[in-house]
Amino acid sequence: MAESPVNPLLSTARASDTSPIVQLHPLVLLTITDYITRHTLQQLKGPVVGAIIGQQNGQEITMEVAFEAKLLQNEAGEVILDDVWFDKRLEEYKNVHKSPALDLVGWFTLGPSTGPEAHLLPIHTRIQEVYNESPILLLFHPADAIAEVSAGGKLPLTLYESTHETSSGPQNDKAMDVDGVNQGKTLKFRELVYSVETGEAEMIAVDFVARGGGNATAVDGGKAAVPKTVPESPEEAKKGKSKAKDSGSKSEEGVIDESAFLTAEDEELLSSLTAKSNAIKMLHRRIALLRAYLATLPPSYLSDPSLPFTIPPTNTKTLPLNHPILRSISALLSRIPILAPSDALAFARESLEEQSDVQLVALLSSITSSVQAAKEAGRKHGIVDNARYQGKKGLMAGMLGQFDSQGNLSGGAFFDTIMSGGSGSNEGRVLRERQGNIERWG
Repeated sequence: MAESPVNPLLSTARASDTSPIVQLHPLVLLTITDYITRHTLQQLKGPVVGAIIGQQNGQEITMEVAFEAKLLQNEAGEVILDDVWFDKRLEEYKNVHKSPALDLVGWFTLGPSTGPEAHLLPIHTRIQEVYNESPILLLFHPADAIAEVSAGGKLPLTLYESTHETSSGPQNDKAMDVDGVNQGKTLKFRELVYSVETGEAEMIAVDFVARGGGNATAVDGGKAAVPKTVPESPEEAKKGKSKAKDSGSKSEEGVIDESAFLTAEDEELLSSLTAKSNAIKMLHRRIALLRAYLATLPPSYLSDPSLPFTIPPTNTKTLPLNHPILRSISALLSRIPILAPSDALAFARESLEEQSDVQLVALLSSITSSVQAAKEAGRKHGIVDNARYQGKKGLMAGMLGQFDSQGNLSGGAFFDTIMSGGSGSNEGRVLRERQGNIERWG
């Protein structure tokens, strides 16, 4: 396999103690990926370029916010920044982020993992001349992101700082001198080490994006938008207006599938299950890696006393012993009994007892509630029944009059008075008899 050519813009020197210490925030990564997605779906031409603002305190640099940049093409055919637009946008971001104050610390673009390319030098040189003497270049590698070569946890990006080195050998035509001062020195890029720093607000944003990613739909950016048909004349437009609405609504109803939409609870459940599934898959891969490593080790004298203390590796696939790794594996195995109890029967019996106690307390609470409800129902029934009995007794006393000791009905004058039509004296007598009967029945 042929080796890839060496990038002439990369410096062979390693990062020194004076190199900046960079802290990268997730908001910058979200902005870059969003810009790449829109640039791809909208089929825009030209490179993807943007600015990164943050704080710089000595060697410590933080990259906190990013925004896209507007580009122009000069007479030489080189892509450069639109200075007027860029100055205005940068000033707007500085006014928004005043506490703490943020300033331009670098810029981002797309490129291969082999390093920066020559067409990026005019933009980098312009940023050096006007905004920052030592801007940091964030080079995002879309090919690595698609190929999933960064599955081990490394992000598909590289940070570079610019330096000026004396060129040894023929001068590079693509390399540029800054301001014509560094004669005999060319612009080089040196890779930097970075760390990812996350704030509380960024954690919320990243979590929201991660939850929404479970319902994301893949969109083919190569498909062009379907143009709308325009009628040839206004008369045809008026005639076919209602029909077009009806046919359009029917077609939309035929395409939309309501079952494809998820509720908020479904989205939360789906994201939770996806996170658990990813965690289990990662654990399985790590365990398989440990097993594969242990399988390649030579046999040990601990399992076979006849073997010598040290065995030189004879097979090419056999790896040498790495005692720190073996100690880490041993420590991991020693923590397994903490998760799984040694006495399974005693643990099961104790768990069953605790479960029985909880269920017993729940049963007693249910019985107490039932007794209280039955007591309340009995009290209400007694009140209603007493009121009903009192009403019936008063009504019977007023209507029937009085019974004697033998059970015969007395006081028939009441009915005689009613049947005879009654008179003034008879009405008084009837009222007196009715009152006396009520008192006796009461």
